[in-house]
Order: sequence, then structure tokens, then C-alpha cells
Amino acid sequence: MPHSRDSADQPALPDDLLYSDYRKTEELHTLREVARALAAETSAASVLSTLCDLSMVQGSASGAAVAQIHADSGLYVATSGRALALMGMSFPLAGTFTGRVAAEHRTLALESPASSTPFFAALLPSLGVGPIMLIPLLANQQLFGVLSVVRDIGHPVFDAQDEERLGVLADLAALALWKARLLEDAQSADAAKTSLLATLSHELRTPLAALEGYSELLEDQILGPLSDEQRDVVVRLRTVGRHLGALIEDILTYASLEADRVSLREGPVRLPELFDSLHPFLEPLAREKGLDLDFDIEASLPQLHTDEARVRQILLNLCQNAIKFTEHGGVQIKASRGSATLGSAQPTVRLAVKDTGIGIAAADLSRLFRPFSQLADVQSRRHRGTGLGLYISRRLAGMLGGRIEVVSRPGEGSVFTLVLPMPPGN
Repeated sequence: MPHSRDSADQPALPDDLLYSDYRKTEELHTLREVARALAAETSAASVLSTLCDLSMVQGSASGAAVAQIHADSGLYVATSGRALALMGMSFPLAGTFTGRVAAEHRTLALESPASSTPFFAALLPSLGVGPIMLIPLLANQQLFGVLSVVRDIGHPVFDAQDEERLGVLADLAALALWKARLLEDAQSADAAKTSLLATLSHELRTPLAALEGYSELLEDQILGPLSDEQRDVVVRLRTVGRHLGALIEDILTYASLEADRVSLREGPVRLPELFDSLHPFLEPLAREKGLDLDFDIEASLPQLHTDEARVRQILLNLCQNAIKFTEHGGVQIKASRGSATLGSAQPTVRLAVKDTGIGIAAADLSRLFRPFSQLADVQSRRHRGTGLGLYISRRLAGMLGGRIEVVSRPGEGSVFTLVLPMPPGN
């Protein structure tokens, strides 16, 4: 009958094997910690600073420095320990081991700086620098610099084990630098895009204001009487102007949000007056499509304390979307008292925009609030927009301490609800 062997029956492992396994475990743990430390950095400067500090630990060194490589010169952009004095120093690459490492993309170990160019042969010993290891920082076939790790005069030279350990560290750092460069490039592109959008939007406001002013003169018949047909054209012209104004406001708001420059101006907000201010924008749009437009405010609702302009912007976006995607029936805007939100005892006000439009498929709900996103529905493609309205609305709702909820059924319609906190004591 088979039986298990007691551990006492097992042959003992040699001490050197146990120690080897222990070392491997420790090295793997250290490597993971190093990888986490480098991955956590998001800028090239912070990656290089962390690299220098870690190199001193991993290489049992007294200093470390990273030289940025240019056409015929190097520049120390990060230093630590003994190498601190090198920070910001520029030097010619010709005849230097740093230049050789940069050109050949391979690691070099020096017993002392004495064999280097006269510049380094005189400078480094004065700093107490003895043995040196130089390692290229390579990732995706790009050279990000040369790492120099130094020990004090009289200390052991760097060996193959040091080269392996520091080489892994250099590779991890180079990957982190590559990631940081991609991130910085993306941020720079986003900043340029945001600036362009803001500039264009500001420039468009002036002619749009002129268009609005001339339309108002015509509608008021200050320049002479209008026929019914002419008056209808002027009304349509003003409606288009208001629509363009809303689009421009969305673009400006998006640019401000991306640049983190949106500020709130909070004050008392009376819901009846807020709803009245929506009517001139929405009524012509609904009338043109033959839709019913209904405003409903629950009795005894208190006034809010929030940013009225931002709430109006959110509701206009929600209502214009509702009208845009509704062909029959109508749109209702209703204000009602809500229950306390999860994690808060504070009651809420619910501003719901309900339509009888095309609805939204469940699979598309997750994409609704992405910037510049348009749903692939055939009817959606008939109504092109910026794809910013819902994204902006959700961001602004969050800044106001609220949220936007969505309930929708394809073919039946949608309900978008702006939920805002009610003032204390109500």
C-alpha cells in the first residue's frame, strides 16, 4: 500500500542551494519593486531621478548620472550622490567612453576614469570617483541617454553580476522614459487642440453676435415692415443663430474643462425662471418638427443654490438632443423632488428630460458620454453634431455636486435626468 514519506525521510538540501533559491527570490522581489517604482513615474525628469537613486542601491555605488546625448555633445540631466556636481554640465562626446557607449549601444566597465579624455580624467578623481559602469538607455530602438554608475576610489570594479543587475534596471527605465515621452507628446497635442478650439470659438462669437443683432432688428421691424413669409425666415434665422451659439458655447466649455479653467458662480436659482429662460431656445426647434414641448414643475419645490448658467447649459444640451432624435410625439422637462443620494442624507432635485424618440440600445449606453462620440444608428447620422454635449453635461453635473442618469428603450424614447443636491433644510 503506497504511503507518504515523512519530511524527516527527505534528503536535506545543500546550504548553497537553499541560499541560491533565497537570493533568486530576493532578486525577483527587488526587481518587481524597481519596476513598480519606475512605472509609477509619469515624467521623464522623475524617471531619471528615480533611476539614479535606484542605480546607487542596485550597484552598491556612491553616485549615478544620466547624460542626454546630442549630435556631438552630452549633457548631464540627472545626478545623485558623488555625481551631483555634474548636473547641468555639458561636454564634448569625441573621445569619451560615454560617446562610445552611445554610438555602439553596449555597456562598458572602467577600472578608473584615468583612461578617459583629459576632461574626465582630471575631473572625476577630484570628485572621489573610481570604478565606472556606463550603460545605454535603449527602448524601441531609441537611445534616451547613457547611465553612468560610479564607486569610490579604491572600491571593487563592476563585475558581470553588476552589469546584469544594472542592465535590467536600465532597460526598465528606458521603457518608462518611452512611456513618459508618449504621454508628454499626447499632452502637448491635447493642449494645442484645446487652445485652437478656444481661439476659434472666441473668434466665431463676434460674427455670431452681429448675426443675432441684425436678426433682432429685422424681427422687431425697426428697418421696415415684414411679410409673414419674411418674418418666418427671420425667426428661422434666429433659431439657427441660437443653435450655433450653443455649439460654440459647448466647444468653449470643452476647451475650458480640458484646461481645468472652469469656475462656478453659485447663487439662488428659481426653477420657474430657469425653465422660462429655456423656452425661447427650445420652442422654435420643437415647433419646426411638430413636437409638443411641455414644462412641468412640482409644487413647493424650493429654489436651488447652484450655478444657474451651468444648469441651463446642461438642460439645453439634454433638451436639444431630445428634440433632435424625436420625430413624433414630444419632449417633457419636469422638475421634481428626489430622494437622498447613496451615501448622503441630503435630498435632491430631479430635472428630467423625457422624449418619445428613437431611444438608445443598451450596448451604446456606455459610449454616450465620451467626447466627440456619435452613435452608429442610421437616424443618428442624420443629425451631426460635435459629440460634446453629453460629455460636457456629465462633467458639469459632477462639478455641481450632481450626476446624470439615463433610462432608454429603443423605439420608445429616453429619459435623461440631471440630479442636483437640494439646499440644506429643505
